[in-house]
Amino acid sequence: MDAAEICQHCGKPLGAKAVQGLCPECFMKVGIGAGTVADTADDPTLRAKAPRFIPPAPEQLAPRFPQLEILGLIGQGGMGAVYKARQQQLDRLVAVKILPAETSQDPAFAERFTREARALARLNHPNIVTVYDFGQTDGFYYFLMEFIDGVTLRHLLADRKLESREALAIVPQVCEALQYAHDQGVVHRDIKPENILMDKSGRVKIADFGLARLVGADSTSQQLVDHRADIYSLGVVFYEMLTGELPLGRFAAPSQKVQVDVRLDEVVLRALEKEPERRYQKASEVRTDVETIAMTSVNTLAIHERKKNMNTRNHKTLWFGIGIGLASPVLVVAVWLAVARGGGDPSQATQEGWRLWQSGRPAEAIPKFEQAVKLDPKNPEAWNGLGWASFNTGKAQEAEKAFQKVLSLNPDHPAALNGLGQIYLAQKRYGEAEKFFLKAGPRAPAAWYGLAKLYLIQGKFEQAEKWAQMIVDSGQGDEGARAMLQAAKGKKLSDGLRLMLEPQ
Repeated sequence: MDAAEICQHCGKPLGAKAVQGLCPECFMKVGIGAGTVADTADDPTLRAKAPRFIPPAPEQLAPRFPQLEILGLIGQGGMGAVYKARQQQLDRLVAVKILPAETSQDPAFAERFTREARALARLNHPNIVTVYDFGQTDGFYYFLMEFIDGVTLRHLLADRKLESREALAIVPQVCEALQYAHDQGVVHRDIKPENILMDKSGRVKIADFGLARLVGADSTSQQLVDHRADIYSLGVVFYEMLTGELPLGRFAAPSQKVQVDVRLDEVVLRALEKEPERRYQKASEVRTDVETIAMTSVNTLAIHERKKNMNTRNHKTLWFGIGIGLASPVLVVAVWLAVARGGGDPSQATQEGWRLWQSGRPAEAIPKFEQAVKLDPKNPEAWNGLGWASFNTGKAQEAEKAFQKVLSLNPDHPAALNGLGQIYLAQKRYGEAEKFFLKAGPRAPAAWYGLAKLYLIQGKFEQAEKWAQMIVDSGQGDEGARAMLQAAKGKKLSDGLRLMLEPQ
């Protein structure tokens, strides 16, 4: 049989669903490199005759980690096993990942492990599982990592097909993590649903950089895998989230299989280009395109819902509300993650609160958010919901306190930054409003409205034009953005528009 007709990893005959010389099973394990087959010499999952790894029982592992209380096995795979543990001196939950015992018998692995582990320990990003420590103990290499109380994307995909808005909330966070890692010279090499976790608050965490290595640092690799391997793998995950299927063989564009925004086709297909030069060159480029699409869709929905549910309110109230409802990716994930988790936890109360808020009933949402923050005082999305519900019912002081609480938990939370900007704008505290809008601006399109409005009120037409133009260019050409852009270009604010914009 011709070499081109067999899988380059396992040697199986290739069928119609072969992708880049790989059978479907190896395709998902490898993650596809930068137009080449990834080096698998150090990957037990791809060794045809590798022995099956049997993780030790918790009681067997405990003597090796006297500083930890091993609470149980929470997962295992070809690259090792993960245990939940408590770090007794610090009284915090941690995850312990041990690698298969045979790795300790390979002299070359020790140097590679130390080099890669040091690179991983230097990664410090809110969307990456933190590595606290690493080393070797009694025949096992291990990582001591941040414990994530949540679920994997694989579990969620197994439960149901995700809605496109859910995928649009997850992908930007994955991109944030990847771009940060790539900037540090680290390639993940194994992006897949099993390694994408969501915690209780809805934040995405990328786990298992176990196959990562400093780009070009391994001189024994026959072929170099660069950061574009991760972009390809992200495309595979994105496609599966949207369609529920893998992009195997001659696959159709997502919009031809399910009802999704056709603009997503270009994003997904570009990420899945076989030639690395034709793919996105940076994860941040994927994030920008996805956020632009999500921003347009969500803004249109937000305005539609407000018009439908605010028939008794005047136009000024509607204009003031334009853009405020744009949810952060973390918020969107938190809401639907609560549905997946079920039960009477804080996420359920948060979800119910947001549903009430989105249906135009903020006063009824407040008790739900209050219940959520009482159950979990460190849940930023519950505090965020309490802030918006309080703001929409005229309780500015309560809203300000809630948003400040969010920022104490997550200083870069875009929705809370925007919320404080809106409060200070309504109170004519323009300097403070500008500060928070600008900090939120790149990630919170609602803040673009706030800045355009703020600068128009102050007669700073050039600055107002910049932000209004950004809104229109992004596809959010609603009446508010167009009117503000026209006024900014004409350097004149009509009495009617001023009445609508200026706080009383």
